Amino acid sequence: MSLDSEYQHLRAGRLAQAEMDLRREIDTRPGAEALELMGVLLAQQGRVYEALAHFDRAIAVNPAAVGARHNRAQALFSLGRFEEARAELDAVVAAKPDLHAAWSLLGSVLAAQGDFKAEQAYRRALQLRPDHPETHYNLGVFFLDSGRMDEAIACYRKALGLRPFAPAHNNLANALRARGRLAEALGHYAQAVQLEPQFADGWSNYGAASREAGRIDEAIPALERAVALFPQSWSAASNLGMAYLARNRVEPAIACQRRALELKPDSAEVLSHLGNALAAAARWDEAEACYRQAIEKAPRYADAHNNLGMLRVERGDVAGAAASFRRALDLKPAFSEATNNLGLLLQQEGRADEAIELYRAAMAADPRNARAEYNLGIALVSRFEFARGWAHCERRYETIPPVTVPRPFAVPRLERAAGRPRHLAVWREQGVGDQILYSTLLPELSGRADRFTVEVDARLVPAYRRAHPQWDVVPPEESDRAFAGCDAHVPLGSLPQLLRPTLESFAAQPAAILAPDPARVAIYRERLAAGAGGGPVVGISWRSFQPKVRGEVGRRKSASLEALGELSRRARLLDLQYGDTAAEREAFAQSGGRLERLAELDLFNDLEGLLAAIEACDLVVTTSNVTAHLAGAIGKRTLVVFPGAQPPFHYWASPGAASLWYPSVEIVTARSLDTWERAFARVHEQLFG
Repeated sequence: MSLDSEYQHLRAGRLAQAEMDLRREIDTRPGAEALELMGVLLAQQGRVYEALAHFDRAIAVNPAAVGARHNRAQALFSLGRFEEARAELDAVVAAKPDLHAAWSLLGSVLAAQGDFKAEQAYRRALQLRPDHPETHYNLGVFFLDSGRMDEAIACYRKALGLRPFAPAHNNLANALRARGRLAEALGHYAQAVQLEPQFADGWSNYGAASREAGRIDEAIPALERAVALFPQSWSAASNLGMAYLARNRVEPAIACQRRALELKPDSAEVLSHLGNALAAAARWDEAEACYRQAIEKAPRYADAHNNLGMLRVERGDVAGAAASFRRALDLKPAFSEATNNLGLLLQQEGRADEAIELYRAAMAADPRNARAEYNLGIALVSRFEFARGWAHCERRYETIPPVTVPRPFAVPRLERAAGRPRHLAVWREQGVGDQILYSTLLPELSGRADRFTVEVDARLVPAYRRAHPQWDVVPPEESDRAFAGCDAHVPLGSLPQLLRPTLESFAAQPAAILAPDPARVAIYRERLAAGAGGGPVVGISWRSFQPKVRGEVGRRKSASLEALGELSRRARLLDLQYGDTAAEREAFAQSGGRLERLAELDLFNDLEGLLAAIEACDLVVTTSNVTAHLAGAIGKRTLVVFPGAQPPFHYWASPGAASLWYPSVEIVTARSLDTWERAFARVHEQLFG
């Protein structure tokens, strides 16, 4: 009997024709070879139970048919009937000990049963066929599942050396990622999806690893591809939600986590991630419910305790937050994120020494924790250990989400440039306040480069050009063109590392860095002079509307207007507060407070007008917000107020009452001034005795 035509149809993928010919053959002459080949064909089509029946018939015809027994074992393995598959394979290797495929399959069956004899079976298979990439791959899977990462890596590399294929790249990346070698892992994930563009797991892992590396703009499209390829993947949906959240796309993040929860309703992990997304939307009650459900489902899930701690920080429950962080650390002592969060909480409480030790412990537990190193840098800067502190702050680009997003340049950073740059690009990072703060160091750049071009918020450009007509100052929309001829670059936030290494170096701070429009200043002064009432004109700002600043830090940056009521009885208060404060102003007026406004002035968008209004005042009293920076930047006498001895940001830390950064700014705070009312009472005392 010859089955040549049937084999040819099968190899060519003409399965329907092969099946028709085989059925005709079996009906006429039901031999073992035809029955086995029919089983193989059916198994290829996923018709495993039909295949198994044909293998059984083949063995009944010829009990010594090793191929049929091996294929029967393969079918049993695919159905999860491991004991039966193992028994069949034991018989096969006993009958034919040099059959590589049987030893390799036996290894997979034993691995599925958690039997460490799998390694012996795979190694025997490799003795028989050392050049078989799939067996090296399967041994790598066994090592990966056993936590033997270095051996897994070696196996995957051997498999790829024999034949590049997507699952081997994917699993090699998984092992490298587990070893903390994230950059190498990303390269192999990329190769996996390049080889197999429809590989959903590859895209999912590539996206998740990109998110871990802070490469959010790469993570999002990869995870979107994974979800499109495999909509039932809860992990891809959840990872996509986390990536969206890192880009502050809160509503899509919530939707993704809800989808992940539909797919895996008992997952404490997904519940915790959903809580994070809801917390980002300030939906505190829903977020807390998610964290508590996660803890109820998995009481030892440390991440949920840590996330509940962060929510308690937002709600001002310091003791509760500390308890949650400590519980997370009880469950997972080397939990870098919880260690860092507890450190940040203690730092906000003024317990800097303990905080610094915790940041260092968080870094030791996970050297990739850029947030812990950045926080350590801020803590050291706040203690005037500037050289070490600024160096740690350079990790700000690697935090998740990043404190600031790095800007790609083809030219070197200033500190790594060969020789004195001819034309230096100085690019902005973070918000307006930070841009103003670090721009106070620009006058000293003339000693570092022949010339420089600095990028700042468009609303500030006229004030910089007015104060420094010799500088090349450009808004963001013009910066690419302006930077085109530069031969080095530096971010504004890195200037302190170069120029402020010691406390003594702050003696070089300029009296002013911005110049308001004199014509508008004159107009506002004239209007204020014509107003009713006596006493000095005091510009006031009492809130921060910065979206990233909430929780305990937010409470130390924002006061109530009511706290300034006593000051309004001795001074003419001019409203310099941006944002919607109409309800507060109405309540203030009803309680007897007096507050003047320049009604036509857009205090958010018209920074030129705000600078002129500040200059028209006799002095400014403000909390920590952009008004404080603007006032300090034009040299206006300013009182920056915050309760307690712990400043909300490092730049208000000072060994005395005067600001290190702005010579005209005085800091009003003390440990005894632990409420806004007490802090503003001290302002009243300083101004009026």
